[in-house]
Amino acid sequence: VQDSMTHDQITVRLEQDACSEGFLLVGYPRTTDQVRHLDGLLAEHGTALNVVVQLIADADVVVERLRKRALDQGRSDDDESVVRHRLEVYGEQTAPLIDVYGSRGLVVAIDGLGEISEVTGRIMDKLSERGISGT
Repeated sequence: VQDSMTHDQITVRLEQDACSEGFLLVGYPRTTDQVRHLDGLLAEHGTALNVVVQLIADADVVVERLRKRALDQGRSDDDESVVRHRLEVYGEQTAPLIDVYGSRGLVVAIDGLGEISEVTGRIMDKLSERGISGT
């Protein structure tokens, strides 16, 4: 998806009343251009991000999980070559954002391996340490 389309969608969504008390972004921003757009949008509204959650998982484990999802759900977009390409794109375009947000003191790294409830618990603990409630 082109950044311009993503910018428009994020702008419209974050300007809705439902986001006035807070919001959670998943998978956005993914590029430095998207970071610049989000920074500007938040500055216009006198707000800023509180935290950036980075889930850490071994690439081979991610590939295996998504291959299993492909089999379970009949998804053709989760074959090994596609997943490995997505991980390469992440490394090139998105991983550098960890440095950007890390320099702002926003990143909390979370072990993304384990049961969903375990990972969720880790995330909630880190958010709680920063005074952010999960409700």
